[in-house]
Amino acid sequence: MSLYLKVLLFSFIIPFIASFNSKIKFNNFFSLMFITLLISSFPFILWDIYFTYLGVWGFNSEYHSGILVINLPLEEILFFLIIPFCCLFTYFVLKKFDKFDMRYNHLVLRLFSLILLVIGLIFYERAYTLSVCLLSALIMLNISFSKSKLNGYFFSTYILISLIPFIIVNGILTGYLDVNTPPVWYNNAEIIGLRFLTIPVEDFLYNFVLMYINYMLFEFYCRRKQKDTTKQDILNN
Repeated sequence: MSLYLKVLLFSFIIPFIASFNSKIKFNNFFSLMFITLLISSFPFILWDIYFTYLGVWGFNSEYHSGILVINLPLEEILFFLIIPFCCLFTYFVLKKFDKFDMRYNHLVLRLFSLILLVIGLIFYERAYTLSVCLLSALIMLNISFSKSKLNGYFFSTYILISLIPFIIVNGILTGYLDVNTPPVWYNNAEIIGLRFLTIPVEDFLYNFVLMYINYMLFEFYCRRKQKDTTKQDILNN
């Protein structure tokens, strides 16, 4: 089993088992979660394929199975299903038990949006930096004008809960074990070059975008299911 696959399975196993806990029952939402993951993964996989083709990043063959889908290792495809699943599970638990509803300032988010926009434009020739800065800026701007009470749980999931496992998992993939030949490498010409340990700072924004897209889709399908259930109850009565 490849190192990349071991990292993914280790990330997946505990949230998956805990999903069946009688107090959590996340398994009741597996169908909605599955739809969310399929839809959300599609643009990210296309993005991944394109950037791999451009040489923005790439994968060392000794760390993956060798099974390729177009130009992506199978493990990279699974990444967009397993990691968001773990994040959605965490978000679901925080919301269900009403824990860590993080308060945030709308004006601060708008300021961060402006800062990210400026950084993206300054480094416009660096594809990874430009793309994640612009997308993160748009998302933060959208949240700053949103009145949804669920955004607090999303920020709690991203900042308070998920960052530690993210640093562990992404750190292994970017070179904790071997800086010279990491499982995933980055073209220094396409990033700022600033790293937290071995992780490019752009990866933190990438994770933010990935989590938010999945969070929004999951909530959309949950609300639609709730409306359909309510409508059916009314018809039955």
